[in-house]
Amino acid sequence: MIYFSMINISLNKQLDIISPNTNKALAVVLKEATPKEIDAILKDKDLKSVINSLLKGSAQNSDSDKALLNLAKNNPTLKDLGNVTTTVKELLSALKSEKNPLSIETALKKFLVDIKELSEPVLKQKLENSGVFLESKLKNVQNPQLELKSLLTSLEKSIAKSEIPSAKLLSKNIKEMLATPTLKEAANSALLQAPKNDKAALVLLAKGVENIVSKLNEQLRSTDVIASRGFEKQLSKVQHLISAKMLSTENFKPAILQEALGQLSTQAAQSAQLMQSTKPEAKGLFDAFAKIIESLKVIQQESPMPKAALDMLLEKKIPQEVRTVIDVLKSAVEKVDPMFSKETVALVPKLVSFTAPQKLIAENNIKEILSGDLKSVLLKAGEEITKSQHPNQQEILKHVDKLLLQIDYSQLLSHLSNSSSLYLPFSWDSLQEGNINIKKDKNSTFYCDIDLKLKEYGELKLKLALYEENQINIHIYSHNIEFKEIVKESIASLRSALIEAQITPREIRIFDMPNKSPLSLYETPQREIEMGFEIKV
Repeated sequence: MIYFSMINISLNKQLDIISPNTNKALAVVLKEATPKEIDAILKDKDLKSVINSLLKGSAQNSDSDKALLNLAKNNPTLKDLGNVTTTVKELLSALKSEKNPLSIETALKKFLVDIKELSEPVLKQKLENSGVFLESKLKNVQNPQLELKSLLTSLEKSIAKSEIPSAKLLSKNIKEMLATPTLKEAANSALLQAPKNDKAALVLLAKGVENIVSKLNEQLRSTDVIASRGFEKQLSKVQHLISAKMLSTENFKPAILQEALGQLSTQAAQSAQLMQSTKPEAKGLFDAFAKIIESLKVIQQESPMPKAALDMLLEKKIPQEVRTVIDVLKSAVEKVDPMFSKETVALVPKLVSFTAPQKLIAENNIKEILSGDLKSVLLKAGEEITKSQHPNQQEILKHVDKLLLQIDYSQLLSHLSNSSSLYLPFSWDSLQEGNINIKKDKNSTFYCDIDLKLKEYGELKLKLALYEENQINIHIYSHNIEFKEIVKESIASLRSALIEAQITPREIRIFDMPNKSPLSLYETPQREIEMGFEIKV
């Protein structure tokens, strides 16, 4: 067993992620349930068997789970919890009275960010450390030595067919590392037995990884442009812009296509592989780029109206010419040496983390999880606050307890509905309240309902469906005339932003808010939803 504050982590059995003793939200539901409701939940099963069913990796969607989910969502105590962002702000306000801040104050300030400063990587990291996944992360913590073994094995396979002389030496170094006792004996991904932590051996391993990363980076710095991630991304963008579904009056943007082709042409011109090619296709590539870009300039000048521009594009057969250019570039990319392949490049940042010996110690992985996760920080803070002489001690403890209950409630909903029920860890002054529901059906179509109440414009509902990987429909509902006018004025910008992100907007429509909640795009009897996310703001 490993013990940390109030968290009991077992390395040899499944964690009790959801139980009345460890999840406050479940305890509230069961405490306030009537005997009849309890009977509906249990259905001839004892409570232990019900709880055990919640711990399974995939939801069984049983009547018992549905009954318990219904109780949780309609429980008055849980319904009136408010949102996490407000609770965090209230807790921070209560903590300000002390000259010597408690550690929890620093942690909360780092956790809550303004929406204007939010980026995709930051949001991902905040959600992962929101507390909702704490027990799951601890249960699935990996033996870092086994993870390193797996990465090195993949790297060795990736460069095995490389024709670059240094690749053979690199392959030899990798095989020597894999033959060391530490990695040879690393065979346990779930830490059922404590891995060996021979400090001297781990230092040597870390140095070996550092040497391999250094050699890889040296080779990758000399890589041809067409083997880079940037080139692949630009190639994909151009492909998207001339796809059949993008060639519509609403979505065709000659300026965006011209810019994308210009960037791709510049990158291709920097490719040693293409410049040295003796094939006729490669020789005529740059002339083709120039011709297509010039044609697009003419279209922009002579046909300012979208339909006329699209007609001229098709008449000049530009999409076919672009596809020919793309085929040549794809052929060149396929001939890139394995040393510069996507697989090899993707392994480098993963290996970097193992250049420090401490990263190879399993216990340090656990400590890192506990130090960065909000629920862990809150659990540890209870003891610190109780021992402190803070003038607002009782108020602080009340807010901490409420915040833990809100996180537990998200965890409970996640387990009962086979979903990830999350709150968004950012501050947005214009938002009064709201929630986001995301679902996925068996055809890998995603559906998203966004229900917001804005301080200035009132209720706003958005219904989105993302299908075929990058096709999107958007329905927008609002009572507010002023807000709908703002949306109408911004639809062109929205389309351009989606296209830039390689998403094809098939339909964007604005509706009056109906008397009852508008039908979700996924609420049809033919659709079978297999997974969902409920995200609380």
